[in-house]
Amino acid sequence: MTDKLAALRRVGVRYPVMQAGMPGIAGPKLAAAVSRAGGIGTLGIMDASEWGVALALTRRLCESQPFNANLLLPFTRPRHVDLIISHQVAMVTLFWGRDPALIRRLKQAGIYTFQQVGSVEEARMALQDDVDALIVQGREAGGHVRGTSLLKSILAPIVDQAGPVPVFAAGGMYTAEDALTARHQGAAGVSTGTRFVATHESQAHDLYKKALVRAEHTVLTNLFGMNWAAPHRVLDNEATRRWCDSQGQAPAWISLLYKLTGLTRRFTPMKAALVQWQRPYLPLFSAAAMEASMPPHMRDSTALYAGDEVARIRSVMWAADVVADLASAFGPMSATQQGLQDRAA
Repeated sequence: MTDKLAALRRVGVRYPVMQAGMPGIAGPKLAAAVSRAGGIGTLGIMDASEWGVALALTRRLCESQPFNANLLLPFTRPRHVDLIISHQVAMVTLFWGRDPALIRRLKQAGIYTFQQVGSVEEARMALQDDVDALIVQGREAGGHVRGTSLLKSILAPIVDQAGPVPVFAAGGMYTAEDALTARHQGAAGVSTGTRFVATHESQAHDLYKKALVRAEHTVLTNLFGMNWAAPHRVLDNEATRRWCDSQGQAPAWISLLYKLTGLTRRFTPMKAALVQWQRPYLPLFSAAAMEASMPPHMRDSTALYAGDEVARIRSVMWAADVVADLASAFGPMSATQQGLQDRAA
């Protein structure tokens, strides 16, 4: 029996529980808290001018534990990659696109590389590119939604396709029961964003956290697509109520405008201060989440990312407690690794 997590254990990961790399929300404090608890803490991508300082701070806060860096490919610049390599980051997650050359470069640098995918076909391409692990996202996930099918319909087929490559499940992974269900479908681990937004260590604004634990439903929408015309799952707010139809779609002219602004995204800094002009009545909404540094009125004009089953989250927790709960579904180390240790003894 193959121990699919052996390479991650060699990196220093104790539990196959990943905190998603949410730009603006997953800062050094959250990533380090997850990594110190034995999980895979992820630093969300940010402007390249701030990236090196954030990587260094995360490393210091991790206290020798490994952490992961999120590279959202539409916003990734060469400087992001150079700094990841120079700071000797242990793991990287790639999302929203395909870049075989980047995967080769990261692996040559000794970096364990995840690719998040949203379909069987996308998983096939990532496996061809020789990624170390897959994260399979269902359409019920919050945030930037690559998945077009429910997690339960694509997870098992991708696990079968992946063979010895570990597969992490993403979308509705909030409790040990969720993680156990994913494990029974063959997942080697889980990844969650929404559950970690509602933690004390996340950089989400308190109003965002309060909205999250009170929410009953979400909206899958293209409204927050300035500079990046992608679907996002969010809580409703004044902006979505004003501009979205019953299916969550913005008017066609807004979508066209967003596609044009997408041409500028590689030249636009990813800084929270640059989106604080957003207002519900002005249909120019970026994908920026509501960070703690933003003024309260931004609650009605920023993306409040959340998974479709957000109503099951009813408290703000400590990140280490989330890791412990989800990790309990995977139990102690695998029988294969235990056998190897027994033989070594």
